[in-house]
Amino acid sequence: MAEPANPVNPENADMAREGDGGVVSARQRFQKLGEDVQSKYKKVSEDVRRGAERASDEIRRGAERARETYEEVSENAQRSYKRVRSEAGNLSREVSLYVRDNPGKALLIAAGAGFLLGLIARGRGGSEEE
Repeated sequence: MAEPANPVNPENADMAREGDGGVVSARQRFQKLGEDVQSKYKKVSEDVRRGAERASDEIRRGAERARETYEEVSENAQRSYKRVRSEAGNLSREVSLYVRDNPGKALLIAAGAGFLLGLIARGRGGSEEE
């Protein structure tokens, strides 16, 4: 039975090189495999880099839209607060003037409002007394 070729043994290595080119072919295949892996690594790295750039751009755009929306909402809230505050001030002044001009009517209106609120409050709590 013939011994298998052992590349560590110099005699067998020479035979493999001289024979059918097995060592040279294996080296070429290994080198090609290494080149393929390196090429795929570069392609994947480039794809990841492009994806990260796109994600970064989208995050930047989203943050800008959020900032703009926050500014709009904030401005609207400030305008609404100022308007309500102004209207409440005007209403308070009008009520004060009405009370000064019509103290009797104002007293009767306040008593009536108190009576109605008392009935409403009593109606809710009335079942406890029975």
